[in-house]
Amino acid sequence: MDVRTWLLRRTPIRPLIVTTLGGTDVRLAAERATRIRGWRPALSPAEANLLVVAGPADPTTAPFLDSMWKQIPAPKARIHLDEPAAVETGLTSGADLVRSAVGQPEAEVSTAHEEHETPMPHHEHAGHDMSSMEMPGGIPMADRAPDRDELKLDQLTVPLGPGLPAWPTGLFIRAKLQGDVIQEAAVEVLGEPTAGTEPYWASAKRQRARRLDSCVRLLTVAGWEDAAATAARLRDDILMEKDVESDVTRWARRVRRSRTLRWSLTGLGVLDGPKWTDSPLAGDAYDRLTRWTSSNPTEDDPAAILDALPRLLTGAEFATARLIVASLDPDLERPRVAHG
Repeated sequence: MDVRTWLLRRTPIRPLIVTTLGGTDVRLAAERATRIRGWRPALSPAEANLLVVAGPADPTTAPFLDSMWKQIPAPKARIHLDEPAAVETGLTSGADLVRSAVGQPEAEVSTAHEEHETPMPHHEHAGHDMSSMEMPGGIPMADRAPDRDELKLDQLTVPLGPGLPAWPTGLFIRAKLQGDVIQEAAVEVLGEPTAGTEPYWASAKRQRARRLDSCVRLLTVAGWEDAAATAARLRDDILMEKDVESDVTRWARRVRRSRTLRWSLTGLGVLDGPKWTDSPLAGDAYDRLTRWTSSNPTEDDPAAILDALPRLLTGAEFATARLIVASLDPDLERPRVAHG
C-alpha cells in the first residue's frame, strides 16, 4: 500500500448536506446518521469532501449543485438520497468513494442517481471582462450603479441559496451589493414539493422539533456550533418520541443566558407595526429565537416571510443577511398564499 492510498483510507468525512423541497425527512435522517458516525458537517464547499443531496430530484437546483461540486476539493464524492431508507447505504457508499484510490484526485467522482446531477464541464473565465460573467441562475457578477453620493460604484449581484448550509430549503435570493451593504434583494422559491405529499412539519406533534430545527440553523449561522449540535440531538430525540423536556429546558436556559448571542441578534430583521402585533415573527432575530426556545412554539406564515424579506435585507450589511434569514426560517414546503 502506497502513502497516498493509506492517507485516503483515513480521510475524515466532511459531508455537505443540501436539501431539495420535499426532502426534509431525508435531510433529518442524513443529519442524524452523520452525527452518529461522528462526522463533522461541512459549513462550506471548501470544507467538504462528500456532497449529499437529500430529497426529490429537482432540475432547478442542478446549476447550483454543480457549482458547489466544482468548489469541493478532491478527494470527493457526490450522492443523491431520495428517501430516508437510502441514507445508511448511501452514506457508506459515499464515504467509500471519498476514501478510494480509484479516480482520485483529478476525477470528479459522482454517485448521483439522476442524469441531471452529472457534474457540468469546467468553463475557463481567464481574460474575460468580469462584468460579463454569470453565476448560477444566469446572474451577472458585476455592474455599476450610482450610490447615495451620485458616485459610480461597483454593484455586485450575489446569489444566496439554495445550497448554503443552514439555509431554508428552496429559498433563493438575488442580493445587489455596493460595498458590504445590500441595495436590493429579490426573493424566489426554487422547485415544488412532490404533488400529493404532506409537508413534513405540517403535523402539530412535530412543532416542538420544528422549532429546534430552526434553532439549529440560526445557532449554526451565528457560530455557536456546540449549542446547534445539542439542539439537533434534542430535535431528533423528540421526533423519536423520547422524553427530553428537562434537557430541552436546560439547553434553552443556556441559550437565553448567552450575552454574546443576544448582542449578535438584537436589532436584526425587525418586524414591527400593527401588521405584526400578534405574529410569532414580531420583533427582531433575538425575539424570534427566544420564542423558538419556549415550551409553546407557534407556526408562522411562509408567505408573510417571503413578502417581508426584501425589505428586511435592503440596507442590511451582507454579513448579517444570513442571520436575518435564519431567524425567519420559512418552511417553503407548506402552501404559500400570496398577500394582497
